[in-house]
Amino acid sequence: MISLLSNKLIIEHLTSVNSTNQTAIDFLKDNRHLDWIVAEEQLNGRGRRSNTWSSPIGGLYATRILCDKKIGYSNISQLSILASVVAAQTVEEVIGKNLIQLKWPNDIFLEGKKLCGILIESVFIENKFYLIIGFGINVRRPNNYHEESYSYLQEIREEVSVDECFDKLIRNFNKIINKWDYGKSFTQFKDYWLMLTRDHGRVIKAKKNNVFIEGVFENIDDQGNLILRVGNKKEIINTGEIFR
Repeated sequence: MISLLSNKLIIEHLTSVNSTNQTAIDFLKDNRHLDWIVAEEQLNGRGRRSNTWSSPIGGLYATRILCDKKIGYSNISQLSILASVVAAQTVEEVIGKNLIQLKWPNDIFLEGKKLCGILIESVFIENKFYLIIGFGINVRRPNNYHEESYSYLQEIREEVSVDECFDKLIRNFNKIINKWDYGKSFTQFKDYWLMLTRDHGRVIKAKKNNVFIEGVFENIDDQGNLILRVGNKKEIINTGEIFR
């Protein structure tokens, strides 16, 4: 394990972990404070709602740890949108524009198959609030790997590397989090997200308070929540997930 100090960011490069998010939390509990953790593979990658995320060698699995007195639970929905924008802009820099679609709140699809997933978790450790933002991007298809429900950046650009993607991810995260300015400039990122979503104006199903509801994806509000039109009413979804 090697810790690198690069542009004032402490980055831990690991070969294999169960989950970069869980490793980040474990490091914090051990009083090891980092900015990024990146691993070559995850043995037990996690997605939203306890879904698993296949994470063999060839993908980018990285977690950003945020601790800022101005960031709390009220910012999570906005930061979920921001994380999607970070990943989307990273992917577009690698393979070009007009190729990807976003699913609320933070999945990225390429050619109808999942390319990227993001998992945001929050923890309190020693009275400090931490946001743990995990990115999983399929970069290169592993040898003898035949999972057909995923897409890979390599399918569009053969020479792409994980290191290149991680470098762009770091740069985009820094740029976007600074522009966001604790929500003052959220609108531009919300508009970018809406431009790329595949669900705007479509009928979708979502879960709210453990109840499934169906409605038209109308908008994202200024807090980063989904606005779902159900008949003549509007439902605000901040933690639900869309289901087909």
